[in-house]
Amino acid sequence: MEIQRDYIMPATLYGMYEMELHPITLSFPKNLEKTFLNDFYNKSLSLVRFSLLLGIVIYAFFGILDAYLVPEMTKQLWVVRFAVVCPFLLGVILYSYSSRFRQAFQLSVTAAMVVSGFGIIYMILIIPPLAGYSYYVGLILVLIWGYTFTRVRFIWATLAGWLIVASYEVVAIWIIDTPTSILLGNNFFFVTGNLAGMLASYSIEYYARRDFFLTYKLENERQIVEAANQRLEIIVQERTTQLLSKNEDLKQEIEERKASERRRVELESMFQQAQKIEAMGTLAGGIAHDFNNLLMGVQGHVSLMLMDANDDNPFHENLSSIENYVHTGSELTAQLLAFARGGKYEVKVTDLNELIKKSSHMFGRTKKEITIHTELQEDIWFVDVDQGQIEQVLLNLFVNAWQAMPNGGNLYIRTENDILDDDRAQKFDITPGKYVKTTVQDTGIGIDKSISHRIFDPFFTTKDMGRGVGLRGTGLGLSSVYGILKNHDGFITVDSVKNKGSLFSFHLPATEKKIVHEKTYSDKILKGAETILLVDDEEMIITVAVRMMKRLGYKVLVAMSGEEAVKIYREKMSEIDMVIVDMIMPGMGGSETYDALKNINSNVKVLLSSGYSVMGEATKMILDRGCNGFLQKPFNAKQLSQKIREILDVNSCEVS
Repeated sequence: MEIQRDYIMPATLYGMYEMELHPITLSFPKNLEKTFLNDFYNKSLSLVRFSLLLGIVIYAFFGILDAYLVPEMTKQLWVVRFAVVCPFLLGVILYSYSSRFRQAFQLSVTAAMVVSGFGIIYMILIIPPLAGYSYYVGLILVLIWGYTFTRVRFIWATLAGWLIVASYEVVAIWIIDTPTSILLGNNFFFVTGNLAGMLASYSIEYYARRDFFLTYKLENERQIVEAANQRLEIIVQERTTQLLSKNEDLKQEIEERKASERRRVELESMFQQAQKIEAMGTLAGGIAHDFNNLLMGVQGHVSLMLMDANDDNPFHENLSSIENYVHTGSELTAQLLAFARGGKYEVKVTDLNELIKKSSHMFGRTKKEITIHTELQEDIWFVDVDQGQIEQVLLNLFVNAWQAMPNGGNLYIRTENDILDDDRAQKFDITPGKYVKTTVQDTGIGIDKSISHRIFDPFFTTKDMGRGVGLRGTGLGLSSVYGILKNHDGFITVDSVKNKGSLFSFHLPATEKKIVHEKTYSDKILKGAETILLVDDEEMIITVAVRMMKRLGYKVLVAMSGEEAVKIYREKMSEIDMVIVDMIMPGMGGSETYDALKNINSNVKVLLSSGYSVMGEATKMILDRGCNGFLQKPFNAKQLSQKIREILDVNSCEVS
């Protein structure tokens, strides 16, 4: 758009072309003209009233000139001034307060200009010559007043001005016969004054329209800017919302990544801990196996000696003590095997609530300074466990709590049914499903965070710190708890706060099986006369076992390897009533030997014996394939006699 410079009012403004003004009428296009007229009226109303009041004052003031110049006609002239012109102007002022004045605005102020001019012309007409010639000055004042102060628009003012000039010419030329010299002088001033008034009126209206147009444009620009600002604000709000949303998403992603990293570190730590415990378990299992074989030799010879020694024998007490020491040693190996996840000997469907009641009652009788509280859920799900092993878990946890409360305290035991979903099960590397949860909580000294990650390590103890986390000074308590529960496809967690106590929680998988009440066997030594094939690679075990079975009345055949056992059985199958096979042997092990015997005779009766436990993978496989029983080393003569009769006297027996 072209910008022009106005040199009258020096500022960079819009020109007439840009404002689309009509060059003669100075009117805007229709859509804008109405808005301008309303604006022009509102801005002019006060000035119009003032200019009309000023016109009345000036018109009345020149009544003094009437009395001075033509005193004889003062009355007629004052009638024009005070009875016609001044009342008309006052009437226009009063009419301006009417709501209809807006529509008659230009017509009213134009009429005021014309009436004022005609009043002067009429006075020139009635005043005698010479005196009347001076009244033309009043017409010039009327023109100046009308063109400038009354806010008459250019077109209306021009029509009124030329009407006044034309009326004067008619009066001056054809009615009063004005001398030519005076007429020419007056016409020069009238025409010049009228043209000057037209220019002034044109300029006034032009600048009024230009100011309006600038204001209009500025308002439009303001509205555009405001709309743009509003749109920008909306965009900013939308973008801000998006950024906040993205920021929240980013925060969430960061938190998820942090949680994932923490989870990774936690799982990595758990995996490393599991690997370490697994490696230690393998070592502990091997040590326990060899140690059990040694104990088996001692136990066997003691059993043989006790069979010949009556209660009054001077060595009977010593032999019983040795047997008790062997039993204590076997308990230690049992803990090692439990840690090695190989300690389930006799698996039964069990009501865990009943087992807890029994264990807590027995423990409470010996530890009077501890108050035991039980909250056991009714209709608790059954579990398939080795009751002796779970009793060991409970006892270790009870003792651990007792040691953590040297001045006495409260022990809380709770059970509840729990269903583990995929996420919780994955954390502990177990199968999702139904579990029975048991918690053992104490109000003791708690566990320091610096050692909390080591409490399940074997041989770790804080016994020298008081009655802390270690059990019985061996350091096998919690590690065996860990191994037993892992062996039962469960897990254990601990939550402890220093000086506020510890809470151990363990889960055992629930079973759909029902409790079966089993037959109990006699507690005496049972004898027989059948033929038994003993298969073991340890000469010490062979020696003592053969002597024990012969004392029990059996005929014994011996094989030092699996290959030799198969050969003997093939040759003397009809004579052999049962085979006792060691699990771990060089060359053909117990599993391969069992399969070979079954191929020879599908009804062969086999008793599996091992320094390992029944739940070793290979051992369990043999039992699952139909082996008749399992006997844990070390065993005494009574245990051996009962297990032999259990297999020989029935078609099939449960593993014990």
